Amino acid sequence: KQWYQRRVAITAGAQPSSQTSQNEILNSAEDITPHHKSSSSSSAAAAPKTEKHNQPAPAELTAVVVNQPQTEQAAQAPAPGGTQAEHKTKGPLTEEELAAVDDMYNMEKVVHVDLHNLTFLDNYYRYNYQAIETRMTDRMTNVRQVCKDKNNPRSSKYNLYKFDELNLTWCPVFKSGSTTWRNYFIDTFVSIHPKDPEKYYLDLLKSRQLSSGKKGSLRDGKQLYKGEKEGNTRFSVVRHPLDRLVSHVKSSGRDHEMVNQKGLWIQSAMLAGRTKRIANKADETKFKAEFERYFLWLKGDKKGTFTKSPGNPYLDPPYPLLTELVDHIIKMRRSGRDWDGHWMPAQEFCNICWNKFDYIIKLEEEPLELWYLVDKLGLWDDRLVFLNRANSSAKKATASQEVWDSLKDLSNSQITFLNKHFDVDLRMFNYKRM
Repeated sequence: KQWYQRRVAITAGAQPSSQTSQNEILNSAEDITPHHKSSSSSSAAAAPKTEKHNQPAPAELTAVVVNQPQTEQAAQAPAPGGTQAEHKTKGPLTEEELAAVDDMYNMEKVVHVDLHNLTFLDNYYRYNYQAIETRMTDRMTNVRQVCKDKNNPRSSKYNLYKFDELNLTWCPVFKSGSTTWRNYFIDTFVSIHPKDPEKYYLDLLKSRQLSSGKKGSLRDGKQLYKGEKEGNTRFSVVRHPLDRLVSHVKSSGRDHEMVNQKGLWIQSAMLAGRTKRIANKADETKFKAEFERYFLWLKGDKKGTFTKSPGNPYLDPPYPLLTELVDHIIKMRRSGRDWDGHWMPAQEFCNICWNKFDYIIKLEEEPLELWYLVDKLGLWDDRLVFLNRANSSAKKATASQEVWDSLKDLSNSQITFLNKHFDVDLRMFNYKRM
């Protein structure tokens, strides 16, 4: 009975089997009227910027056209809402009909998700809503329990950005889809900004960053800040720490990132990891000078040709490696000067145990958890924006096998360090240890 009540949230949409026509499936269930209830943590508190943000996602499924392209009309469909709707049907569907619908939308059975089929994505979310709701409740309960078990670790970082027009406060965990959210907020709230995606940067939202100045009190164990509406919903997106590191190394190897991050970590990490491969001081001096010229060549948009000397380890390969990044993190941690959010644990960067987040989704679980989040945050009508981004996290997720294969390049001591460094994150979000 529970399985049936959870699965038959449909008006239409199952692909007909050879024995069952679509009309028969359509006639087996009456229209579903969603009965949205207010959510104490999000929907009830929201006072959005525009009326469109008041609209929750619709609870009923929409008729599905296989490979239907996403359209503006589909995106503007009435929005499953902050809570699961109550559903009524004329009578139980046949086993054949239930199986057809379940095969199409059950997240435990779906192998390929078509990110270009908006109708499918919406139905996929509606069908699995209760499972995602339960998952999120369990996750946030586990986060609180880990905080308790670890004596509520506190960080000096305050990486929260407030958007009071939407009653939202966001913490950007780098390499976890933060670029997508950053660009969305810049487009929405920054009146003058460059349209070139390469020129978007977080400091354009500096005026919305919460300061470390506190109101001097806690409410229900939640740290309060000056300038933040107390009713704001706090949220973030996380990702497996190893995925984050591999993604950062790959993106750092791009020409413009090599230039931008040269002085932050790339040059020092590559020098530290490769100098021992040079036999004498004369070659070391020559190769370092050539390495410096290489950065100038990149900065000059690769004008002309660049020829490297045979045997120059700094340019073989001409980009940083994962093992070099990990050694750099270890060095910076020991020095006490490590404040780079690209490899800082999410718990530490966002001060999760004290900031008491309402929703924390996993990048790996997009698009379902992304749809759940935009629904809960009142951003349902803008969901296409998150799929259309050039740097859309849903499209850019690093292949899992590639990520785990990278472990073979790390030493046992490096892996031990990473498991300790990210221990709280791994526990909070039930990620596999390295």
